Amino acid sequence: MSENQDKSLAIFFGTQTGNAEDLAMQTKKIADKSGLETTVIDMDNYPANELQKHKRILIITSTWGEGEMPDNAAEMWDDVCAKNPSLSGVNYSVCAIGDTSYDEYCQAGIDWDNKFNELGANRVSDVQLCDVDFEPEWKIWVDKVIPAMASIEITLTTSEPEPVVEAVKEAPKEVAASNGKSAWSAKNPYMSKITECYILNGEGSRKETRHIVFDLGDSGLDYKVGDALGVVSENPEETVNLLIETAGWDESQIVSTRSGDRTLREALKKDFEIHRVNKKFVNSLSEKVTSSGMRITVKLIERYRESVAGNGSDWMGGDAPLQSELLPSIPGDDPVGRVENLTSDPKAMEDYIWSRDYIDVMRDFDVNYSAEEFLEIADKLKPRLYSIASSHDAHPGFVELTVGIVRYSHHGRDRGGLCTVYMADEVEVNETDVGVFMSPTKSFVLPADTSTDIIMVGPGTGIAPFRAFMEQRIHDGGSGKNWLFFGDQSEKTEFYYKESIESWLDEGHLYEFTTAWSRDQEEKIYVQHRLKEHGARIWEWFERGAYFYICGDKTYMAKDVHRALIEIAKEHGGMSDEDATYFIEKTMMKEEKRYLRDVY
Repeated sequence: MSENQDKSLAIFFGTQTGNAEDLAMQTKKIADKSGLETTVIDMDNYPANELQKHKRILIITSTWGEGEMPDNAAEMWDDVCAKNPSLSGVNYSVCAIGDTSYDEYCQAGIDWDNKFNELGANRVSDVQLCDVDFEPEWKIWVDKVIPAMASIEITLTTSEPEPVVEAVKEAPKEVAASNGKSAWSAKNPYMSKITECYILNGEGSRKETRHIVFDLGDSGLDYKVGDALGVVSENPEETVNLLIETAGWDESQIVSTRSGDRTLREALKKDFEIHRVNKKFVNSLSEKVTSSGMRITVKLIERYRESVAGNGSDWMGGDAPLQSELLPSIPGDDPVGRVENLTSDPKAMEDYIWSRDYIDVMRDFDVNYSAEEFLEIADKLKPRLYSIASSHDAHPGFVELTVGIVRYSHHGRDRGGLCTVYMADEVEVNETDVGVFMSPTKSFVLPADTSTDIIMVGPGTGIAPFRAFMEQRIHDGGSGKNWLFFGDQSEKTEFYYKESIESWLDEGHLYEFTTAWSRDQEEKIYVQHRLKEHGARIWEWFERGAYFYICGDKTYMAKDVHRALIEIAKEHGGMSDEDATYFIEKTMMKEEKRYLRDVY
């Protein structure tokens, strides 16, 4: 590039757990070497109207929840959608990180790509979709897009301001933070040992919830309350054995994996997800199954009607309405028809894969796959993230979790959650090495001012981060009041951390403790009911600036709690439904950032 050329490149990242930020920093290093002058920008609060000032933009973003923007990108997305600034003259490309096991795969990145295109920006390279093992796809993208961006000639004009705007002022902080990150990651986990793994439930409980403690040893790993711990699990030995037997493979065969060459048995144990079949495998059945018999298609050519009353007969034309007397086509025993139904009906696909693994499907359709074919289709084994249930200040050198162990039986076999059963059944306390790493949060954090009051809603295992919050608030010694809402099925069997909670109450650290035991009375009571019962006081806390936190099930509980907050704003804040919704969803959640969620 000549001296009068604009060499600037802005890399925006949207992240929930830090992966997109890491890739943004790696992309910057490559871009700088190509002669570009690169700035990495956190999307958080970036104004839409400033985007036009950048002539080269790369977006690297993850997707959160059900196709949603990650927390730090949500406000910028809303701003761009509201203002729709012209991006004519802007050159861009998007790298999207996702998980193919979700329907809304890479949706946030796809949305950014479509939006920039809609606003008139020039797409330099197609959006790159990256699965959980994102680095190979990212590398393909970055090797294409950086040379393409560097080849674009943009002449500097004196009438234009410098492309680095005030909103970029946080970038140096991001660079420093990235350079100081731990060497331990999902790809290079620290090999820890579990020192405690005991059941929290009382006798007679239908649940199995465990308190699990990991020793951080000499790792140097640190964490703050609100962070998550990544745990790298392995597949159950029994499932590995049965899969090899069902498929007729040679367990000693050497195969290539992301961890290098290893035996097929080791690869199935440690490198691939085999506890649940994926959609790619079901789709591949189209090439494997054969019809078990004749398939008949019926087509109406013409209709002839005879009167039973002796009034003659007539011919009915093809345009006349016809009430069909034939049942609609449904999949029967023919395997080709069944596969066609599964691959063409998203709901049928979801219902089928929900309770099955590869062993079930191989038996169901009597199909054979070579080991190489199977490994090409199977998903790479993914770490699981768990909300941390401890303060590092209270438990130096250790990290603690509250984990619900998932067990169930389907199709004649006992099964369970991959990582939860691994920790409960396969790991031997103080013996087995377990890979772990920290997944820092940018949003689910305590208020910086320790005099600020907080309300915490964490039923079931959702209590995990709030145990950590309480330990940290006690350690910090602030004057802010703490109000905890907790609940589960029964006080007798699911009152987790009862002694600690009672101690916090006795010592004045926990200002109020409100419970919702759903099965201890005829009418089921949940935390959202308790919130509405205490609506007037909750509104008083909101008016004094209290923070509101929720952790747990996003499908039902989080939505019910969210609606309860809107009802509280209406009833006790005197707001209309529209104003109450705006206050909860915009003012508290996005502008003031004092309504924070860790839902899954």
